[in-house]
Amino acid sequence: MNEQGRDSESGCQSKPDLFDNCDITTSINMDGDPRLVTALSLDDTVERPSDTSEIVQLDPEGDATLIINGSGYSKRYLVCSRVLSLASPVFSKLFGPNFKEGQQTRRGDCPCISLEEDDSEAMGLILGILHYKCAQVPFALDPTALATVAIHVDKYDCNEALRPWAAHWCSNSEDITAPQDLGFMLLAAYMFRSSSFTKITATAVKQLAPGFASAWGGHEALALLPEAVTAALSDQIADELKKLHEELQCAEGRLRHQVSYHTMSGIVCITCGRDLPDEARQCRRCNNTRLYSKACTSDLRVAHYFGILGRCGLWPSVEPFATKPLSDIAFRFQCAQKDHRHLCGARGHCPLIHELEVLCHRAQGVLDSIKGISFEEIGVN
Repeated sequence: MNEQGRDSESGCQSKPDLFDNCDITTSINMDGDPRLVTALSLDDTVERPSDTSEIVQLDPEGDATLIINGSGYSKRYLVCSRVLSLASPVFSKLFGPNFKEGQQTRRGDCPCISLEEDDSEAMGLILGILHYKCAQVPFALDPTALATVAIHVDKYDCNEALRPWAAHWCSNSEDITAPQDLGFMLLAAYMFRSSSFTKITATAVKQLAPGFASAWGGHEALALLPEAVTAALSDQIADELKKLHEELQCAEGRLRHQVSYHTMSGIVCITCGRDLPDEARQCRRCNNTRLYSKACTSDLRVAHYFGILGRCGLWPSVEPFATKPLSDIAFRFQCAQKDHRHLCGARGHCPLIHELEVLCHRAQGVLDSIKGISFEEIGVN
């Protein structure tokens, strides 16, 4: 093969074939620490790319080739070492005079650098932005993809270069409610140091169940969140759930102290407690003829209150307040208000109906008052 043919195949113009001159490849550790960059044998680390492997020319006159092998297939990018060095301190040291790759670019060679642990899609997006190939950059990323990009940006310490994009991506969190997706959004906002971090944590406080931290701890990516973040979230969730639990208990106390008496339709058997229609003269279950008109009393209202809570999954209260997110508890309060099935002569002025309305209103007030967590609160400047 002539020299021009080799140039076209490797992606480096007017330079010798990559794999004729580059008998080494460099592997960058996921920590992104330049001190962990080591020169390894090409035969030991990377399979020689086939003639059909994809080459993306981010800079047609690039002076280095990055091989991304971390997504199950090999993808190569022809890049400008100077652009990467300006954006990333990690690449700046790699292409500096103290590393072989930097020495190769200085003498006009085209080093081949293998990024074994990197995701090809995430790195392709990052490298494209750094090389001003923004036409195909998506305006929105799903939470998993966003977290993956954030992890790689943090690894190569190129946050500043992607700050405008990161700010936009992290702002698209309004419709995120799934616990794991919230974790990915939170991880991305934390690593990007996004101004949306507080807003996302506020959503997380409302949507996450009390035991979320244990589930996240077993996830490879979500485990990267600092303990200070998960601890602050857990504390705020516990505090807000306690407020709602206290509201539920206080409503019972107020009902017990409401001594008003109101008539109700129907009659009740004094012996078995069975509800009967107004025209009944005898309870056929127990043959009792001592029937009394139903009345809305304090005891009846408390009994109906616990019946309503039970139908809405709020009583017994220990389990739901230990396992359900705030948004779910507040929704159950709304269901209780709409499903009270209580009718008496007081109508809308009945203490039971009033307490259910108050309970629903205060639950919504608790949700609306959640402000989230700031970077300052977890010791991040």
